Amino acid sequence: MNIIKPLFQISGMTLISRIFGFLRDILIAACFGAGGIADAFFVAIKFPNIFRRILAEGALNISFVPMFTKKNDNKDTAKKFYREIFNFLFWSLILVVSIFELLMPSLIYLFAPGFMDSDEKFNLVLDLARISFPYLFFISLTSLLCGVLNSLEKYTLAASLPILVNLFMILALFFIFNNGISDTEGAAKILMSSFLVSGLAQLLICIYACQRLGYLPSIHYPKISKNIKDFFKLSFPAMGAGGITQINILVGTIIASFENKAVSYLYYADRIYQLPLALIGISIGIVLLPNLSKEIKKNNSQLIQEIQNKSLELSLILAIPASIGLIYLSNDIIMVLFERYLFDTTDTIATSRVLMIFALGLPAFVCIKILQILYFARENTSLPMRFALISVITNIILSIILFQYIGYMGIAIATTLSSWLNAILLFRKSIKENFLKISASLPKKIFKVIIVSILMIAFLFAIESYILDINYSFAGIVNFLILLFYIIIGIMFYYIVCSKMAIIKIQDFFNDNKMS
Repeated sequence: MNIIKPLFQISGMTLISRIFGFLRDILIAACFGAGGIADAFFVAIKFPNIFRRILAEGALNISFVPMFTKKNDNKDTAKKFYREIFNFLFWSLILVVSIFELLMPSLIYLFAPGFMDSDEKFNLVLDLARISFPYLFFISLTSLLCGVLNSLEKYTLAASLPILVNLFMILALFFIFNNGISDTEGAAKILMSSFLVSGLAQLLICIYACQRLGYLPSIHYPKISKNIKDFFKLSFPAMGAGGITQINILVGTIIASFENKAVSYLYYADRIYQLPLALIGISIGIVLLPNLSKEIKKNNSQLIQEIQNKSLELSLILAIPASIGLIYLSNDIIMVLFERYLFDTTDTIATSRVLMIFALGLPAFVCIKILQILYFARENTSLPMRFALISVITNIILSIILFQYIGYMGIAIATTLSSWLNAILLFRKSIKENFLKISASLPKKIFKVIIVSILMIAFLFAIESYILDINYSFAGIVNFLILLFYIIIGIMFYYIVCSKMAIIKIQDFFNDNKMS
């Protein structure tokens, strides 16, 4: 079994999407900066996005894919299961979105209490949140359809859908900029409306793709069948387990709403570290879940351990240098991508500090994505949920305490520490339960990876000191090209040294005999 080919498909589409996402965020920074309207927009867009990641990418994907995969030996049984879940979810989401629209003022008070001091800011968040929240309806149904596509090994379309979100929002931002309405409430509403329309576009494309494969969803009067009961029995604990990072970010947003610009700093830093997290942890997790579920059904213990070890090994080999690289280049990345117009040098320094803290947690964020799959593939969502709950409580306590002394930096530190706690708990329990048997070579490889990553930074420092340097006298495009050069040359250096030290043997990952 080869996990690299689909991983490259997903990572490739994810990278394209994130490039467009960075362009989108560059334009947002240029049009809105890090002020009050930007804070309001980022809080409002978090409402559907956090619920999407907890519900759609968390509970739905985590619960649906293993169950659908195991039923897929009989296509009629799989279709019946999928259509029942889609239909019930359709009506449930209509109810949920309607209730949330009515209760939106209370939700804003709960999730952004710091905005209550300003009626103007509160009303803007309320309007934007009501525009954005129906996106949850579209994207949740889309995520379920993507689960079908991924289970049928049709990874590329599902991975490419986020590109649409960025394209719609980029077009809206160009409209805003060209019409001279930057940093206005009207501009924020236009941008949020483009976000909502992109959700409808994704759903329609997914329905068409599933219809071509013979999995057209159907809508009828909802009934609570055994399939639905079994599905939601797994889904509810998965909501906490699968969306732990988002829950921690939500906690940070609530507390950060009491400090001006803090929400924006956390948002921009989050956008940067989400790139390697998506390319590594999320992409590997998407491929790992259906493949591991199939092997668990076959009870092929040797192959199960090989798949798990290769996935964990690959994720750490990629996450550790990404973490160290983000720490070293944090100020340069924020300056090059965001510092222009309404986003100034002070904002760059503040955001880069948050990014460095998040980068320290990147290996933990990635490991959580991989280690949780070991449980989800076995239809065990309760244990990861308990660990997630411990992590959230830790995050809340640390955020409240640290925020009083070091402001927004305390929120970033709390998020990172609580994520490491979650990763450690998952790792220890998976070893104890014999879900995971670590190969003898993995600890040695990780030590070598850390050494090579440090050498990579020394190499980049030498280049920056004696050849090229990002500075304020250069035009934006020049600095961007220098930053891109640093990243490419760092990756090349890391790969060459790892190959020479036998840390990376790329043929092992492409050799089907190693994974079958």
